[in-house]
Amino acid sequence: GLTQEQVVQVLPVDYEIEYICRGNRMIVGPKVRKCLPDGTWTDLNQRSKCCMVWTSLENGRVTVHPPGPAVEGTILHYSCLEGFILVGRNSTHCTKLGKWDSPKPPLHNTPHASRKKKLYIGALFPMSGGWPGGQACLPAAQMALDLVNKRTDILPDYELELIYYDSMCDPGEATKLLYDLLYTEPIKIVLMPGCSSVSTLVAEAARMWNLIVLSYGSSSPALSNRQRFPTFFRTHPSATLHNPTRVQLFQKWKWTKIATIQQTTEVFTSTLDDLEQRVKEAGIEISVRQSFLTDPAVAVKNLKRQDARIIVGLFYETEARKVFCEVYKEKLYGKKYVWFLIGWYADNWFKIKDPSINCTVEQMTEAVEGHVTTEIVMLNPETVRGASNLTSQEFLAQLMSKLGGKNPEETGGFQEAPLAYDAVWALALALNKTVGPLKAKGRRLEDFNYNNKDITAEIYRALNTSSFEGVSGHVVFDAQGSRMAWTLIEQLQGGSYKKIGYFDMTKCNLSWYGNDRWIARRHCEMR
Repeated sequence: GLTQEQVVQVLPVDYEIEYICRGNRMIVGPKVRKCLPDGTWTDLNQRSKCCMVWTSLENGRVTVHPPGPAVEGTILHYSCLEGFILVGRNSTHCTKLGKWDSPKPPLHNTPHASRKKKLYIGALFPMSGGWPGGQACLPAAQMALDLVNKRTDILPDYELELIYYDSMCDPGEATKLLYDLLYTEPIKIVLMPGCSSVSTLVAEAARMWNLIVLSYGSSSPALSNRQRFPTFFRTHPSATLHNPTRVQLFQKWKWTKIATIQQTTEVFTSTLDDLEQRVKEAGIEISVRQSFLTDPAVAVKNLKRQDARIIVGLFYETEARKVFCEVYKEKLYGKKYVWFLIGWYADNWFKIKDPSINCTVEQMTEAVEGHVTTEIVMLNPETVRGASNLTSQEFLAQLMSKLGGKNPEETGGFQEAPLAYDAVWALALALNKTVGPLKAKGRRLEDFNYNNKDITAEIYRALNTSSFEGVSGHVVFDAQGSRMAWTLIEQLQGGSYKKIGYFDMTKCNLSWYGNDRWIARRHCEMR
């Protein structure tokens, strides 16, 4: 953060400057530079080297990423030759101290009768970047793998192993990692990316290798395109899943005319296009459709001018504050108006100080009172034991233990962790379902290679018919491979959000709360 003018002109030899990143950024390489006798600084690109003794493994294979000398950040992945099992972690990281963070794992010979054949999952977990969801999603996926591999009724002759890299939620970085996964042994039977931008890249390329893609953290509506992404599935619902809930509420309250205001980005434009089609089929008219890039003032004025009363707002949290500051100025709130917003903002989003608006907290609180939100449910609200024999609360307790006491609010992907856990179970159950049909054709899962369309087709059919209880709720996919799930409906009452109902897309039930009891249930026709 220092400018050149703030730095002292003459510094002593061995003077050190430490770099500290803001926000979610992370330092690559050493964070300290030292003043040298010749008046220069030590190189930021220098990295501490690791000992290379573990890059070979008796009776096994070692994959080095990235290729080349082992430096800080290098990952070694271990796998066994047939007839051997690995005891311990299957990967190790080179630390800034020039040491590996886990010891070289021993390989044990196994009796012929108990040998399990390995099936490999190539995964990209964003441990850093815009959405560091891998921080919680990776431990959750590993929890699921451990349980699956211990079961005798699911893939008894196979063991699933995860080979994963940090995509940093960056399509450019993911491109390099994807080709490393594809061109480095062993063969992967499925790919598991996170982040919509990374999943788009992976899902589009996967068809060339006849690979199924199963994502745990991608919400972009653009991914619901079977022509462009023919082998893509996701346990994270599409952002358009809010729309059936909205339509149900419009019908429940007998509204026939609505208005919309959206921030001009792909995810909101796609969501609004989908909503427009759904309300048209339901006999509901969108009378006003406004959009804005950064400043919503004109769009809000137009809503007021055209007498909009039922308004759906699609924008990110920072833009939401701008919108409702203008809403306050135009008096577009109160009993005559109903606003529908997205439910994943922070609970106090309208109270956060924001230099881009000139409204007080009191004014913002007055403007947002009474608005309705819809939010996709990612943790099963019911106490049921599903495929993994864990309730959602038991899963959370085990995940917290695995995270070692880290603050959930500061752990990327904590909210989406149940989706990663259930993604592994969806894959395991689907692969288990393919064993019989493949055997009837004289094929086996271990016969899979990137030129084999038959095995891919069987895995696709099995995933497409998935239906099981997970820790994130009932897991089932629609015709585009997107998860169908529950949507939570809340209303801001007296400055805090109150739960008023659920919409279960898997059964198409709208359940309404009243005095903490269900008081009405409405059935709809599944699209």
